[in-house]
Amino acid sequence: MLSYLLLTGAANGCIYGLVALSIVILVKGTGSVNFAQGEFVMLAGFVTFTLHVLWKVPYVPAMLAAIACVVLVAVVMYPLLRPLFDRNRSASFLVATLGLSLIFKGAARQLWGGQGDVKTIPPLIDATFIFLDDIVVRAQDLVLIGGALLVMGVFALFFSKTRTGRFLQAAADNPQAARLVGIRLDRVNLVALSVSVVVCATAGVLVAPVTLLYVDMGFGLFVKGFAAAVVGGLLSLPGAIVGGLAIGIIETLVGGYISTSIQEITAFIVIFIVLLFMPAGLFGARAMRRV
Repeated sequence: MLSYLLLTGAANGCIYGLVALSIVILVKGTGSVNFAQGEFVMLAGFVTFTLHVLWKVPYVPAMLAAIACVVLVAVVMYPLLRPLFDRNRSASFLVATLGLSLIFKGAARQLWGGQGDVKTIPPLIDATFIFLDDIVVRAQDLVLIGGALLVMGVFALFFSKTRTGRFLQAAADNPQAARLVGIRLDRVNLVALSVSVVVCATAGVLVAPVTLLYVDMGFGLFVKGFAAAVVGGLLSLPGAIVGGLAIGIIETLVGGYISTSIQEITAFIVIFIVLLFMPAGLFGARAMRRV
């Protein structure tokens, strides 16, 4: 049982880690938190359902098209959010993105059904169990874990090795200095938003075959992803991954060995404990005090 719970927790944790990674990317690039991040996960799942289940598009092209569609939505809405990316208007940005999340939910209810309606997508591969000695593995969980780790690795390299990734970090660290050396902050904000949405949409297409799709699923994923980002350190890419895995595994172990009734609040308990002793998170930069 323990091996199954650990693998299930790791699979869930990879999804939380992807959502956390998308949050960290946007915070590193713009200094802003997008409350509609979970709805991008939800939209990607429903678009995949429409393309693959209803329109019979092959699985992988449907997943790629779903990611492209969700990113297009983000690019189209960027002009509305552009004035709010100013760090002095962070509260306005939060309220605006909260409104966007409600708009996305309303549109999704019109397109795919109201509260209580759920959709399902067949797994990418046979969902039977694989037995490796005493370890029981669900095949689709391996696909989810492998896909999530691949995306995490790609975007870690993007930030550390590419010129655009370094521009994003420079703009986040010191917007005024970045502007003085010729970095256009509006383009940086657009790239950061687009990249973060790509990660969210990838999480959506990966989780869609292993869960029930419903309109309100995005908020729960956002909360757990945000918890993972805070636990790992809100500006740390490795911290987002570690935080996601930690939340997923702890949550699953609590549900398996203690009670499923407190499983949903596990993320908040972990946040409280970590921030009580490490306010900057596990990998966050510690504040320096001049004496």
